[in-house]
Amino acid sequence: MSMRRELVLKALRCEEVERIPWVPFTGVHCAKMLNMDAETYLKSPQNIVKGVKLAAEKYMADGVCAVFDLQIEAEALGCGLKWSKNNPPAVAVHILETKTLKELPELTKNSGRIADALKTTSMLKDEIGDDVAIFGLICGPFTLALHLAGAKFLTDMIENPEYAKEILVFCAEAAKKMSVWYLEAGADVVALVDPMTSQISPRHFKKYVMETVAPSINVIKERGGLATLFCCGDATKNIELMMKCEPNGIAFDEQVAVAYAKELSEKYNVAIEGNLHLTTTLLFGSPIECVADAKSCMEDGGLRGFVLSPGCDLPFDTPEYNLEAVGKYVVLGEEPIKSSGFLSLDEALSGCDAASEGFDDVKIEPGKIFVEVVTLDSEGCAPCQYMMESLFRVKDRYGDKLTYRETLIKSLGGIKRVSAIGVKNLPSMLINNELVFDNIVPTDEELIKELNKRI
Repeated sequence: MSMRRELVLKALRCEEVERIPWVPFTGVHCAKMLNMDAETYLKSPQNIVKGVKLAAEKYMADGVCAVFDLQIEAEALGCGLKWSKNNPPAVAVHILETKTLKELPELTKNSGRIADALKTTSMLKDEIGDDVAIFGLICGPFTLALHLAGAKFLTDMIENPEYAKEILVFCAEAAKKMSVWYLEAGADVVALVDPMTSQISPRHFKKYVMETVAPSINVIKERGGLATLFCCGDATKNIELMMKCEPNGIAFDEQVAVAYAKELSEKYNVAIEGNLHLTTTLLFGSPIECVADAKSCMEDGGLRGFVLSPGCDLPFDTPEYNLEAVGKYVVLGEEPIKSSGFLSLDEALSGCDAASEGFDDVKIEPGKIFVEVVTLDSEGCAPCQYMMESLFRVKDRYGDKLTYRETLIKSLGGIKRVSAIGVKNLPSMLINNELVFDNIVPTDEELIKELNKRI
């Protein structure tokens, strides 16, 4: 076994390592590296393998993700997708809005693009699997439930809990199948990526999530693989419960403090992965800032039970020089040249006019409502998508009295706007410039109540 692959596996087993392993979640950023769009990339195992191999070499990765697309299972079960040029696809048609669970097709190795994902994994295992750890990523049961049922699933958890449980049992079985298939294809690690679990309370996490991830975690361990849970957003309130699910590791983004998670990691003997800032550092920062962010994460993570990674899959346009700088520092200890001429984030923001990018202040008129949803990108981020969907489900009640805007932090103008309004967590929703839903997707009833208050 090569040192690079061994570093990742040892870290996820909470064994002490010679240096901290580095696993960039490259996703559709690999398409950008190949000068193609995300759809062309994700529909071809050969393209994915070519992109992942290039990223692994260029960024000096110790581990790689085979395919980062959380819509594969939903598509195979009948959901319609909206494809994007620079994001993974988003679920546009939720199959359980028109069909019952019993009417859904059987999930098999040949359903939809599942065969392509497994073929990609096998090819990567054959071509670079001796050198780097291969991660197979699947859509976690809770997020898959929302893909199938839409944002109404959150309301069903309260108003129709038995039906919600039935959907989750179905999704748990789908995740278990995918886990086994990825292991058979050669994955060293199976990651249950369940971003929507950051949007629920610890009480609902205990009731709806813990039992549904258990079948996958158990079967992965039984078959000699390593299991991780991945959650983006401010999952701080649920990190300890994720540890109690007994995976080998958990992954999270910059909204969770590594130092806090490290204490729990040592308590439960569960490794942690994270959590370089996606936009403010990797997308818009300089190599010096990226390495400084990596140093901070590594200092808090330590040499036992920690894997350095981005907080989620990388934005399409992430500069290659920033990822190269992180890889060279982690593997070789090489610092970026301070006179390299790259702008810092502060310098870039100082020259940015947010209003010219469409992020101007909106004056609130009596009898009108302005809703601003702050996201990473609702096309590529599940919690962001369902925050927007929650608004779309109720907005027609208000006609021309309601206007809205999605403020993405994937541009300098978006970052500047978010800083000006003081939003800390994503996704969030402001109504009439007041933060109302902070990293929590509202039910229909909750949102209507808050909108009515302000009209």
